[in-house]
Amino acid sequence: MKQNKIIVCISTDDSERHAMVKRVLVKKGLANTQGDASKIMKGSPDDFDLAGCYFVAAGLYNLASSQMITHQLYRLAASGVLVVIGAKKLQSNFEFMCEPYHQGQI
Repeated sequence: MKQNKIIVCISTDDSERHAMVKRVLVKKGLANTQGDASKIMKGSPDDFDLAGCYFVAAGLYNLASSQMITHQLYRLAASGVLVVIGAKKLQSNFEFMCEPYHQGQI
C-alpha cells in the first residue's frame, strides 16, 4: 500500500522553490503548464479552505509554525488529497510525514 505524504519542495531560493512546486503540480497532472500551475498555487496553506479543498499548493510554509495546520495537511495527504508545499528547510521531526524534493530532483 502506498503511503500518501506531504510533498515538500526544499530550496532557500524563493524563485527556485516556487518553480519546483509548479513542476510537481504539472507532474502530478493538476496543471498542464507551469503557467497554469502558478494560477492555482497560493502563498501559504492558510490561504486555502482546508476543510473542503481538493488540493493544497503553497509556495512557502514552515511545518513547525503551526501544529494545527500541519496536522490538517498531514490528514489531507493521508486521505489522498495532493498536498505540495515549499519550504526553506525540513526539520527532522517532520521527515516521517513528508516526501522531500531538493533542488535538481524535480
